[in-house]
Amino acid sequence: MSGAAAITDPARSRVSASTPIVRAMAGGVGVGGVVFAGLAAHDFVVQFATINPVWNVALSLAYLASAVALAFVARVGRVRTIRIFAGILAGVYLLGLLTFVLAVSRLGLAGAQDVPWITTLMVIGTSAAAVSLPTVVGWIYLGLCGALIAVDRLAYCGSRATLGTVEGTLFELFFCGMFVALAMASRHLGCLLDEAGRAAETETRRNATKNARTRERRRIDALMHDNVLSVLLASSVGNGELIVADQASRALRQIERYGVDGDPEPVTAEQLVWELQAITTDIAPRAEFRYELQGDNPPPPEITAAITEATAEALRNSVLHADLADRDAERAVYAHLDGGGIAVLVLDDGVGFDKRAVSTTRLGISVSIIGRMGAVPGGYAAIESEPGRGTTVRLGWIAP
Repeated sequence: MSGAAAITDPARSRVSASTPIVRAMAGGVGVGGVVFAGLAAHDFVVQFATINPVWNVALSLAYLASAVALAFVARVGRVRTIRIFAGILAGVYLLGLLTFVLAVSRLGLAGAQDVPWITTLMVIGTSAAAVSLPTVVGWIYLGLCGALIAVDRLAYCGSRATLGTVEGTLFELFFCGMFVALAMASRHLGCLLDEAGRAAETETRRNATKNARTRERRRIDALMHDNVLSVLLASSVGNGELIVADQASRALRQIERYGVDGDPEPVTAEQLVWELQAITTDIAPRAEFRYELQGDNPPPPEITAAITEATAEALRNSVLHADLADRDAERAVYAHLDGGGIAVLVLDDGVGFDKRAVSTTRLGISVSIIGRMGAVPGGYAAIESEPGRGTTVRLGWIAP
């Protein structure tokens, strides 16, 4: 249906909740990787003579390049790309731990620092893995790094390995585990938010489609009443061949326009006034028409259609039912349009009626006036009438 087709899909404009989380974590890991490399620079220089220089230079350059690239991609790349670069950094670090034993050229260190420089970067490698890898694999990566660091430190320190070396490894494993747990929890929260967003979008689309179909059904019901049943009713009460023919021609035009266009054409506020005046002259030629126009803000097309169609129905009801036995009822239509909305009054001093006695099956009131205006956002309708005191129909729309 035309109303349903116009619904905007919110999924196209919604940003994933996990995206800023992944960006923040990856950016922190990338920048932190560079900072930690600076802190490890002294150990790198001191230990250069005891570790294969080719391995030293190659691994340090690969590590720095991966960290810088991750920091950059975290700002401009997509989530998939960010995770790939985080995985590269995690892979470089793991490769370094795996090959460190082969790179050691001499056991021990002629200084106080007995911890290989690469092992001090464990928090960066494990955090990068937490960003890029699935949860289970990320925890496996953490455990593997802890085991490799213990092996590398024992291999480097040799006979000078102490209980403190083992304790330091366990402490670093626990310390890095906290960062991994925080990263995993943040990613899980982002996934939960995304799922909640998708569920909300699905519900929004379902409700929007349902509302669109309801509005469409109300519009068709009102169209049938206004343009088919009213012609049959006018014919049955003998309102004259010219009146019946005129209403039938108008009904055919509106039905044809609905079938071709579906949605009403947009009009200006001034054109809406002209349309209301034409409707008044067409249905109740003797009725007074007055209007106030302040500004020319074009109302939404669905509001224009609802106002004009509900006004026409109110006038038709008055023409069919309001005349007294000894005289015709006086009728008037007053319209006020400004930036705040639209207000239309349809009045007569005819026989009136008791609203409490009107059946809910009377479509002219429940569907073509109240239902029609209530189906559009901001629209309203109210009917005031008493037997012998005429009828006032208030139609309007409040601009958002």
